[in-house]
Amino acid sequence: MRSYEHAPKEVHCPVCLSRNAHLLWEATSRQAAQHYVLKERHPQRYSELVAHIESLWEAPTCAVVQCDACGFCHSDPYVAGDERFYRLAYGRPGSYPTWRWEFQVTRSVLTTFATPGHRLLEVGAGDGAFVRGFVDGILPKTRTLCTEFSEQGRHQIREFGVECLAQDVRDMSDASFGHRFDIVCMFQVLEHMDRLDDLFEKLRWLMKKGGSLFISVPNPRRIEFNELNGALLDMPPNHIGRWNRECFEMISERYGFSVEDHRIEEFDPAAMRTQFIKYRFMQQAQQSGSVANRISTMKSQRLLKMLRRLGLAWTAAMAKPALSRMTSEMGNSQWAHLIKTHV
Repeated sequence: MRSYEHAPKEVHCPVCLSRNAHLLWEATSRQAAQHYVLKERHPQRYSELVAHIESLWEAPTCAVVQCDACGFCHSDPYVAGDERFYRLAYGRPGSYPTWRWEFQVTRSVLTTFATPGHRLLEVGAGDGAFVRGFVDGILPKTRTLCTEFSEQGRHQIREFGVECLAQDVRDMSDASFGHRFDIVCMFQVLEHMDRLDDLFEKLRWLMKKGGSLFISVPNPRRIEFNELNGALLDMPPNHIGRWNRECFEMISERYGFSVEDHRIEEFDPAAMRTQFIKYRFMQQAQQSGSVANRISTMKSQRLLKMLRRLGLAWTAAMAKPALSRMTSEMGNSQWAHLIKTHV
């Protein structure tokens, strides 16, 4: 079982502005790049990613720290990945989830007050899975707007008949957007974003007074369990912030919102075991020369699939002590409903 370093570190907290924090762990640009792209499999892409991560950080290393005042965990430097980072790290976008727990929770809340006269904005809408399951039945498509960087995602949203912008929400400056939206949704987006002041100032400008802001982010307890038990690190510059209820309350108070509700996804032991075993194998594969690394870099797809199944079975057997430490607080996501209280 790993442990965090806990060394004191003076770092500006993006949420509560405190400068008192402690170090959890550090990573080099090479370790970060290996997290996303195995150098043994894609050496050229790996080298390009190392260089680009260093250009984002303006340094060869990055720390992950936790604020002593509000508990916000964040990268230092607090810099998000850009379009080039995601293209190098993940290549072409994969499939989007058709259902998330937070979609269901948000829809159930919206059905209690949303009317056809309301306007909705979804930030980082993927392929539109949420709006496809929500609009028309409650809101018309013409009163719904999405933003999404993925060309594939935008195409699917537009095919559905909803307008979708290839624009960062922080750059939405058209005067017609000011105080326009009754509902704003950000599902698994906030943990990727820096420039929080710009973001929440813009959200306040976009929304009507009394409007609802729905946010989902990963559950930090789940991340902590993974990191301390040999599974994947929550590696920057993909995820750069870990939120909790206190963080939502502090950022809300600063920008004219209030926290109406906050929930943690119900714990699913079977799903978590499966994910944890997969993440532990992937973490082992980052170690050059390891059995997991050799399996993961095989050229034969048939042999790769067969040996990976065996590798996952071995990982599952070795992970039993860690799996016994799982608790009911480790649901995958957390969800917050914020109300805009000030103009």
